[in-house]
Amino acid sequence: MAAASYDQLLKQVEALKMENSNLRQELEDNSNHLTKLETEASNMKEVLKQLQGSIEDEAMASSGQIDLLERLKELNLDSSNFPGVKLRSKMSLRSYGSREGSVSSRSGECSPVPMGSFPRRGFVNGSRENTGYLEELEKERSLLLADLDKEEKEKDWYYAQLQNLTKRIDSLPLTENFSLQTDMTRRQLEYEARQIRVAMEEQLGTCQDMEKRAQRRVTRIQQIEKDILRIRQLLQSQATEAERSSQNKHEAGSHEAERQNEGQGVAEINMATSGSGQGSTTRMDHETASVLSSSSTHSAPRRLTSHLGTK
Repeated sequence: MAAASYDQLLKQVEALKMENSNLRQELEDNSNHLTKLETEASNMKEVLKQLQGSIEDEAMASSGQIDLLERLKELNLDSSNFPGVKLRSKMSLRSYGSREGSVSSRSGECSPVPMGSFPRRGFVNGSRENTGYLEELEKERSLLLADLDKEEKEKDWYYAQLQNLTKRIDSLPLTENFSLQTDMTRRQLEYEARQIRVAMEEQLGTCQDMEKRAQRRVTRIQQIEKDILRIRQLLQSQATEAERSSQNKHEAGSHEAERQNEGQGVAEINMATSGSGQGSTTRMDHETASVLSSSSTHSAPRRLTSHLGTK
């Protein structure tokens, strides 16, 4: 009886030892898994910090781009003070792409035309060519401003999405106790943020690419403004010269008419003078003839009287 109870106790002790060993192994496995999860959480925190730093850098770059767009808008307002300048939102650069610069259909890249390559055909062929080229410049400037505005809106949308994801990641609880749901949510949000960054780089390029593209557009817009001002001054000078030439022609015609009138008056005076001279000569001849005739009639009676008297 005592031997049987002793054997049962030994079996129970062996079973307890086995169960204790299993529990220890399970506890060790759980501890290793927890350590691994803590390491992953620490790595995720580091990645999150790096992501936040890059987002802050891009936000600063975005603020610089916004300042640039505001300066361009101010430049557009200054150029709108010229009469006849109207902005158009839909237009094409095909008609003057070879002369004005290459334009990218995806991002609106425009390589500026240098000062030396400014076309001079409008300055040679008259005001019509100048007016046509002026319209082309205004179209190109409107297209560049529209591309800047469109790209700025796209960039603002991407930054807003990244900022929203960052706020959602920051709102997740950071506790010592591991939560599988929280970890999965964090991983999903970070994955979405990476996808948005990749899409933004595919659509707009890196921050350096966007900055260089904006600088090229600004340079081209400034060159267009100079060319527009130059053409307007040329058109104004041509209009002034045309008005001056017309006025000179009118004055020359007036002087010619005055000279003709003066010549006609002199001719009339000469004719009147010659006519009066002929009249006076005729009258003198007539008076001379009258005197001679009268003298001849009165002399005969004198001779007769004298003859009678002598007798």
